[in-house]
Amino acid sequence: MQGKSGSSSADFSAAKNEVTERLEHEKQTATEVIQGAQQELAEKVSEYAAEAKEAVTQQAEGVQQNISSNMVAFGGALRAASEHLANSDQRRASKFVLDAAGGLERLASSLKNKPLEEVLGEVRSFGRDNSPALIAGSVLAGLALGRFLKSSAPDHGKEAVGPEGRSNPSASLNEHGSPLGAPDVSHPNAERTHD
Repeated sequence: MQGKSGSSSADFSAAKNEVTERLEHEKQTATEVIQGAQQELAEKVSEYAAEAKEAVTQQAEGVQQNISSNMVAFGGALRAASEHLANSDQRRASKFVLDAAGGLERLASSLKNKPLEEVLGEVRSFGRDNSPALIAGSVLAGLALGRFLKSSAPDHGKEAVGPEGRSNPSASLNEHGSPLGAPDVSHPNAERTHD
């Protein structure tokens, strides 16, 4: 009986070794597959990141060009406001607004011709170095543009004058077609308005 049990023990040991070797082999294979998948995944992620960065860069360059164009247009509006201020005997404010327009146009030109990263660095640096001037310039530019727009807007409150120099009451009607100052006929209890 001894021989049979020794042989079983040897068979068990052999089977155990075979299973252990197979497990080690499968473990090694699984490790290689996982490492290969990780590497492939890292390459795909890197590839997608590069594509996304390229797309964002292209879109940012388009936005950069639009911003540059808008800045040039705003610089033109500032120049017009400066001219209006100069004509209103406000030469100091006019010069300040004119200088701001020139700076804005230079920035727009710089924005149009430089890479986005470099422009962002310059804008940050300018903002840090000149924050009080930037705020004051923005306020003055807003005030100047407001005055310019107010003075150039047509005056709707005045009564129209006909070709013979006489007033034309039909030109000054309310939203219901009644002369300004007349009672509102759409409401029976409406009182006479004073304009």
